[in-house]
Amino acid sequence: MTVTANVKVTPAVANGAPLTVTIPAGGSAPVTWNLTAPEGVAALNWEVEAKQSGGKGIDKVAVSQAVIPAVPIETWASTLVRVGENTSISLAPPVGALPNLGYVDVKLSDSLAPPLEGVRSYMAGYPYGCFEQKTSRYVMLEDGAGWDSLAAELPAYLDNDGLLRYWPMADLKGSEALTAYVLSIASEAGFVIPAGPKARMVEAMKAVVNGKLKRDYPWGGNDKLTRIAALAALARVGEATPAMLGQIGSAPADMPTATLADWIVAIDRTPGANTALRAQAEATLRQRIVYEGSRLDLTDTASAPWWMMSSGDEMAIKALLAALGRPGWAEDDGRMMVGVALRQSRGHWDTTTANAWGSIAARRFASRYPATAVMGMTTASLGASSASQSWPKASGDVPLRLALPTSKMPLILKQAGGSGPWAAISLLAAVPLTEPLFAGYRIEKAVSAVSQAKSGQWTRGDVVKVRITVTATAGRNWVVVNDPIPPGATVLGGLGGQSQQLAAAANGGDGVWPSYTERGNDSWRGYFEWVPEGKFVVEYAMRLNGTGQFKLPATRVEAMYSPDIRGLVPNDSVTVAMR
Repeated sequence: MTVTANVKVTPAVANGAPLTVTIPAGGSAPVTWNLTAPEGVAALNWEVEAKQSGGKGIDKVAVSQAVIPAVPIETWASTLVRVGENTSISLAPPVGALPNLGYVDVKLSDSLAPPLEGVRSYMAGYPYGCFEQKTSRYVMLEDGAGWDSLAAELPAYLDNDGLLRYWPMADLKGSEALTAYVLSIASEAGFVIPAGPKARMVEAMKAVVNGKLKRDYPWGGNDKLTRIAALAALARVGEATPAMLGQIGSAPADMPTATLADWIVAIDRTPGANTALRAQAEATLRQRIVYEGSRLDLTDTASAPWWMMSSGDEMAIKALLAALGRPGWAEDDGRMMVGVALRQSRGHWDTTTANAWGSIAARRFASRYPATAVMGMTTASLGASSASQSWPKASGDVPLRLALPTSKMPLILKQAGGSGPWAAISLLAAVPLTEPLFAGYRIEKAVSAVSQAKSGQWTRGDVVKVRITVTATAGRNWVVVNDPIPPGATVLGGLGGQSQQLAAAANGGDGVWPSYTERGNDSWRGYFEWVPEGKFVVEYAMRLNGTGQFKLPATRVEAMYSPDIRGLVPNDSVTVAMR
């Protein structure tokens, strides 16, 4: 049978000529149109029509294909300033930045509460998806519908003790820290937890506070800190009692700041609590807060209990929330809000939990301290680029966007006709990774053939084994290995039959095994509940289905709750030919 295939792609970035092939009885024949992936396009929508020559048979298929930049445009620097009559900030493109792909955004606001565009962008595009990360994303994005959908799945995530698991897998234990976090952040965000699962979670938290429920983890931890987190969660949902406060038996001076903030919340929201406990805790908190310029820091930043998903940024944000609106702290509120905002790096805070808490803090601050009137005109100039914003602001919230300069030069912000607004300045650029980056993890990647039609050349249908060796300088919980795959490739395994048999050729991992694996269209991802110090190896197999020359993003290993602990290695281009 002779068949002619016609193709249409939207947006119309290319035209594909009709292709005619002969299909044997009971067989198939590939048709391929190659084009260069366009810049600035997130997806290509293909429609292929196949028509039998001399007959009436017609088939149509529509496919959407994601276009992922090999070198993404990312935020490389950001700061927050108050615009005066003539404010100057020196900017320079990152070393190696690709030309004509970057820009500088100046987001103007008449409130001290920081704009959350960078946080929103980071969380909306966050690639990983355990229960905490989904919850944090929905909180930050104020996505009530997303939360309701996730909350409906809560029974699958709860273990027999009423503790939440990170993934809905029966062989995973629930986590005290995760359960306390979800109860707390959902309460602060106004998200409703269904009554049945909530009751089980509350009873689990009471058992943790009473010392009757305790998980043992490879990384150890401190059960007193876990008990205080559980107590704060109970206080936020109206289930704490003064007797529970008396069971803790820990001095504020011995608590990390994240735990100290939870302790203050527990005291505040427990009816009948001893107010002297609050005064003692507040005095300790004041001793912890220091400033580097305008940036808020803490004397115990390095002591964040990472095993409880805590970080330096999260501790600072929770300190702000513990103080915000409290008697005696009014003069500190503004400085603390700005100081917390300036802790952002590349437009966001360090972890998903920090970004969720940070969005809560920023919105609460904006509600408590409404924006004062900002009048007149604000002008931003960078080299030959210039843009202006008049006040009061018209509808919409679009930043002033200026072209990224090719060399170091000042960004000039000028205000005329009234008080100046706050300006959140973000520098975005596409910077290729040219050599490995090892910051806590060292990565080695090897690729070999399981099945290869032509030696030394990849062709459509070949099966590839990928072996990734990771050396960790320290133990961390919840680590992800993220390895991109060529477009059209299929990660094998979990499908049964031949897929499972071929995947068995790449099961030579060693050390630790993923607690959860994602086989995506764009990457293979393995999530590890615990990665100890030392070396481990993961392997997987994939079948090459798409043909062409493909540029891939870097292979990445990252401690999800300590994202500065990471490793990246660049990938070579991959060429896949037709058979």
